[in-house]
Amino acid sequence: MSPRIAILALLVAAGFTTGTGAAELRPAVTVSDETVTLGDIFDDAGKAASVVVAPAPAPGARAEISVSRISLAARRNGIDWRNDAGLTHIVIGRSGVAVPDDDVAAAISSAIEAQSSALPSASTLQVDFANGMAGVQVADGDEPTVKVEQLSFNHRSGAFTAILRAPAGDMLSPLRRVAGRAYPVTDVPVLTRDMQPGEVVRQHDIDWVRLPSNRVGQNIVTSLEHLVGMSPRRPARAGEPMRIADMQPPLVVDKGAQVDMTFVSGALTLTARGRALESGAVGDIVSVLNIRSNRTVQGVVEGPNMIRIDAPGAARAASLARGNSPS
Repeated sequence: MSPRIAILALLVAAGFTTGTGAAELRPAVTVSDETVTLGDIFDDAGKAASVVVAPAPAPGARAEISVSRISLAARRNGIDWRNDAGLTHIVIGRSGVAVPDDDVAAAISSAIEAQSSALPSASTLQVDFANGMAGVQVADGDEPTVKVEQLSFNHRSGAFTAILRAPAGDMLSPLRRVAGRAYPVTDVPVLTRDMQPGEVVRQHDIDWVRLPSNRVGQNIVTSLEHLVGMSPRRPARAGEPMRIADMQPPLVVDKGAQVDMTFVSGALTLTARGRALESGAVGDIVSVLNIRSNRTVQGVVEGPNMIRIDAPGAARAASLARGNSPS
């Protein structure tokens, strides 16, 4: 026997073979197709690489394949492999493209709204997933769309279970089960900074927060018309919902300020100086001390330090304006 032949014989006896005999099983792999092949799970499957071992899991999901199943497929297709690592199964993952959670939530919200007309006005549905995210994916290259095929919704607790198809238009696409809770919410304007009485709320002072609708009473400010251009009656904290009663038009008359009192009756206009006994916004009725007569009269705030006197009678009003005692 020649030396070369002797060396080859020793290699064969030791189990060192070429080709598929050197194949090694991967304990975990990720595939992109609908099937798992011997080429996916062995590092060198040779001519048997295209042989299908099992269907792949849904996009984004994982599954297990038993090593006994793999061993049978390997022997049938000429792969000389031994389970030296003692594996019982391998993990198969499938790549995919995530459907945005917002799109999944919108589809579920629409399906719930179609079943129920009892939602509070000006409310939308907040959809919270049980696992924190929907986790719906489609295969690489497919449109990331979703359709609700079945829906179970508890109106009292808000719990839901939805069976989804993704992509939405593919009737052969796998179905996914998603669970969670849906409940009505209302967007509420809040202040972005602490504010004091007398400060005027501007557009840039406002942010929006979303609250469960059952926490938004009829006295809570839900629109900008009750906030922009208004002033808090008491110190207001940033980020907290405001009550309608907490807001008022900005004060244009301060308590103790010198004011101009005006009475108009036809062509007659009388004016006098006074001192405001209380603060007020435009339209408020405040008490004013006539400085000349030292008498108190009530008037309507018309502007900064401007008071319109609506006396019971013209004679009394004119007398007060001139500083004389009424007859």
